[in-house]
Amino acid sequence: MAAKTYLTSEQLVQAQEILNPPLMTPDGDVRQVFCFSSQSFSLWLGAKLEESLKSNPLWRDTHPIMLGSWARGELSPKSDIDILFCGDEDKVREFTNQLQEKGLKLRYRMPANPEDWTEGVEAFDVLALLKAKPLTPEGARKLFEQQKRIWSKKNMWRKTLLKAVKEERKARENRFDSITNYLEPNLKYGPGGLRDLEQGLQIYEMFAERFTNPGHALNVLNYYRDYLLSLRQKLHLEGHSDILSSSAQFDLGKWMGFKSHKDFMRSLQRGLSRVNFYSDWIIAVADAPEEVLKKIERSEFYKPSDLFSALEKNSSVLMQKKVREELDHLLPATEIKKMGKLRGQELDQVLSVKAKDEFLYSIFRSRLIDKLVPEITRLVGYVQHDQYHRYTADSHIMQACREIKRVFAKPKELGPLQAVAKSLNPYDWQVLSWTCMYHDLAKGIDSGDHSEAGTAIVTRDFKAFGFKKKFTDDVNWMVKNHLELSQAAFRKNSKDPRVWQELRDKGVEGDALKRLAIFTAVDIRATNPEAWNEWKGRLLAELVENLESKKAQDYFTFRTLKAKKHLHISEEIYEELGPVLVDSLSMNDLVEDLKKAEDSSESLPPKIMQTKQGDTWVRMHQKRDRKGILADYVGQFYSLGLGIRHASIHTLPKVGVYDWFQVSTQKNLKTLEQLLKSSQLKEKEIPQVQFDQIQLMSAHDKEWVISFRGPDQAGLLAAAAKALSDLNVSIKSARVHTWGRQVDDIFMIKAEGDPQLLIKALHDRFTIRATP
Repeated sequence: MAAKTYLTSEQLVQAQEILNPPLMTPDGDVRQVFCFSSQSFSLWLGAKLEESLKSNPLWRDTHPIMLGSWARGELSPKSDIDILFCGDEDKVREFTNQLQEKGLKLRYRMPANPEDWTEGVEAFDVLALLKAKPLTPEGARKLFEQQKRIWSKKNMWRKTLLKAVKEERKARENRFDSITNYLEPNLKYGPGGLRDLEQGLQIYEMFAERFTNPGHALNVLNYYRDYLLSLRQKLHLEGHSDILSSSAQFDLGKWMGFKSHKDFMRSLQRGLSRVNFYSDWIIAVADAPEEVLKKIERSEFYKPSDLFSALEKNSSVLMQKKVREELDHLLPATEIKKMGKLRGQELDQVLSVKAKDEFLYSIFRSRLIDKLVPEITRLVGYVQHDQYHRYTADSHIMQACREIKRVFAKPKELGPLQAVAKSLNPYDWQVLSWTCMYHDLAKGIDSGDHSEAGTAIVTRDFKAFGFKKKFTDDVNWMVKNHLELSQAAFRKNSKDPRVWQELRDKGVEGDALKRLAIFTAVDIRATNPEAWNEWKGRLLAELVENLESKKAQDYFTFRTLKAKKHLHISEEIYEELGPVLVDSLSMNDLVEDLKKAEDSSESLPPKIMQTKQGDTWVRMHQKRDRKGILADYVGQFYSLGLGIRHASIHTLPKVGVYDWFQVSTQKNLKTLEQLLKSSQLKEKEIPQVQFDQIQLMSAHDKEWVISFRGPDQAGLLAAAAKALSDLNVSIKSARVHTWGRQVDDIFMIKAEGDPQLLIKALHDRFTIRATP
């Protein structure tokens, strides 16, 4: 496309007055071509170009012949100016140089062989010759001779041209399969654009004898030829390219007479879809064997189910066109509500993950889907301008229904989620396929959240379909919650119990969790394939894993027991207790002990519990906290010869000091319990220990976190606790971790004074060199 218009500033002002908005707001059902000024404007542009050419005295000797959009009467202010010259070569060179110097950019050529203009050119250049228009009598004579030569070999050329059109369309389909193609359509090269339209009309002219009833298709193409051309011309006048950007859509919608840009884009997208369909159909008719066309033409449909059977056997655009012609006859709008069970049965076959993708696609493209789910007609052409949604709403639903089939057939495409997909049963896949169809049907309804509103549509339709309550409830739940996992996986911490509880409160568990995880992946892939990646798959898989983990299940049990036993402490205590303690002890025993500590007005005696795995845990409780109490505990354990493997240390509101220690001991548990209760225990002196590191992990206004790391050795925790106690530090909580031969003791302490002075004092006490 030319970067600049060939019009002068004065002509641009004139052009704005000549190109008028439609006489009536465009309506795809009432196609009034006369409403547009696009053809007259194109003629005016052509006349201005002729004036520019004829202002040079050399023009007549060059015998210019118009090609492309100029010849077809489809000029826009930024159209390429395509010309073939069949005059004197030297004069052509001089003529074009002079035009270029004046700023008129041309795309021109001269025949390589004056006797045969098709020699050495592309098939599309030959096609252009059939539509070319000469500017001189001599040019007209020569062009007529070449056109006769082409038509004398009509069969050869039209096969060549048909093949070229098919290849170009395929390449363009791949090239323009991008997000801008839907949110910001390319009016010339995108699907359903002017190039599709032009090819459809040209192929029809070349194969006209093959068509028995093309009237409606031609009517649609001719109408949208003026519609799209008018838009393209206006875009160019406003300084834009062929891409209808989101910013330009507002002004163009207003200029075309629509109430809002959404109405405008819905109308335009419907038009692009129609052009794409009918141009595809024309090319398919031209390409199909005669016997195939006759067989489809002879197809007869007596009942609605015949339409489905026909498309299941033959999903081609040829059969889609035949089915379109029968829709209103066999499925009249007045009878749709009475056909609930039939619609439900047929939809179940279409949506089945085992049904062929081509069959599903043909149901949508033939518009048979409009009869099965009338709600979808409101979404045709509905565009969401967020640069994330790649397709119009109706296309997104179709893509989701197709995508669920793909992941069913190839779970590996889901990456880290493939194990979840493989665990699903046939009922799960049925729920998923129907969710894909219904999850966004309430888009565009102004009243509230579309997920919530969608459940009313499910309830209404499934009742008409005669579906069971459980199935209706399961699909309803999926529609209502279809966005929940994406928000939790990509915007929240999937390891946070609060996130788990939010999801559990909405019913995200068990089979529902697995279905929702797979649907979330499918929805992303159907919204914009480029938005799905390994990272998102991993986050979703991790969320499922976290929600199904023992830790999560223990957390849910903790909450249930907490409510049942009327425990009043914060739920955050579950996280603070630490995974080692929570994984080791019975949740029922732990909550019951916490309740006793909360209800007791006095300190509870030490308690010893042994797990099924043989681990020994000791609980120490003091109703009132004091400085140095942790040092006393660990000193007492050291004196008893107990090795501390892990510890969960806390001071809780209404509970007091509540500490659990996992210890290693050879003593009899009853004897140990008596010793812990004894007030006459003689404490041993804590030995000298060596820490590798003592670090300030974080320092806030109310709390500091300090880490003591070193090789596992007797008295390590006792030494750390004693050191903090001697420095008059108030310990709020602590975590003790032992793995292999390494220990990491982490203390959360009350912020008092300068944390760096505390670290220096600890370094001096244990003779640790400060790290540079």
